[in-house]
Amino acid sequence: MSIKAFRFQLRVKPGTERALRRFAGSCRWTWNAAIAEQQRQREAGEPFAGHAAMCQWLTAWRHAPDTAWLAETPVHPLQQTLRRLEAAYQRFFAGQGGYPKFKRRGQEPGLRFPDPKQFALDPVNARVKLPKLGWQRVRLSRPVVGELRNATVTRERGHWLVSLQVELPDVLAAADLTPTLGIDLGVALFAATSDDQRIQPLKALECQQRRLKRYQRAVSRKVKGSRNRRKAVERLGRLHARIAAQRSDWLHKLSTELADRHPVIAMEDLKVAAMSASAAGTADVPGRRVRQKAGLNRAILDQGWAEFRRQLEYKCAARGGTVVPVNPAYTSQRCSQCGHVSADNRTTQASFECVACGHADNADTNAAKNILAAGLAVWSCGTTACGAEVSRAKPARAKRAAARKQEPTEGCVHA
Repeated sequence: MSIKAFRFQLRVKPGTERALRRFAGSCRWTWNAAIAEQQRQREAGEPFAGHAAMCQWLTAWRHAPDTAWLAETPVHPLQQTLRRLEAAYQRFFAGQGGYPKFKRRGQEPGLRFPDPKQFALDPVNARVKLPKLGWQRVRLSRPVVGELRNATVTRERGHWLVSLQVELPDVLAAADLTPTLGIDLGVALFAATSDDQRIQPLKALECQQRRLKRYQRAVSRKVKGSRNRRKAVERLGRLHARIAAQRSDWLHKLSTELADRHPVIAMEDLKVAAMSASAAGTADVPGRRVRQKAGLNRAILDQGWAEFRRQLEYKCAARGGTVVPVNPAYTSQRCSQCGHVSADNRTTQASFECVACGHADNADTNAAKNILAAGLAVWSCGTTACGAEVSRAKPARAKRAAARKQEPTEGCVHA
């Protein structure tokens, strides 16, 4: 069985929104109070208290006269907050994260209802029933398929969202499928495919740069801790959320279209973290062309390559296919006809002309054809055309491996 989440916006009335704010504030208070109690026990030499012990604290707080208002909040989200806190402590003990921090206003954890008996979905009338809130209207933008498992209510930049997690049967991989599409990702051109399709980038961040700078200046001019600064920060956050939503929506539509037509897709195994690393260097060894590299990094991250690949991976898997990662080295310099590799084959960003056989093509389309050929080699024999060892399983990625995508410097984006 596989797990999938459907996320929708709640259409709440002012009274319901005030109740949700109180519930979220209660979860934040519970998180902070549990951390304070853990610290007190540690200073007293007492052992760490697990989830069961913290739930006993919660029961005492809900019955105490000073904190009886906690009883107005459904108990399950409070218990789930403590469960998340225990998981944070376990990561800290295992050396996989920092010590859990206190949360301030605006950092409230979500309201999670872990049992499907605690909520209900009415798809006909587009509404969801939540404990102590009753039926709430929801923007049901697509049908929910699968068996309901849990629900989580969160607040993002003025909007309340509900995420419904469902359980679906696994889709078995089809044995007769082979890679039918190669995709070359870029900055000037978001993607070029082996079937001669060129996809222009959305540039969601670039289109909002002027407004973004104006909002950032407005935040910097406000007095820290003032209400005006808080409102300016909220406005800036809403703009960032809008940019992220535009990018996500565009990538979802594109990845769904490609996965519907091609269940098995070959893509470059790009190390986005390494490609977008800062060039500032250190005080002893300062970097070169830092401002130009910052502009290129911003353009790379604006494309959303990693998110695009993530979406393609699970959408292809849901259709019985997969994404085949291939070594990106020299895919832009190799001729898709004769296989000759030379930097002279691609002297400009857009054009490719092989110095050996004279084959001419769009540079990105030629690279996509090379990626498809490498993907077919991966699928058939378990190694890429470039000689790198791969398999059909998801490859292990080094944290900061060197970027190997070969591109001419002509197309660099300047800040």
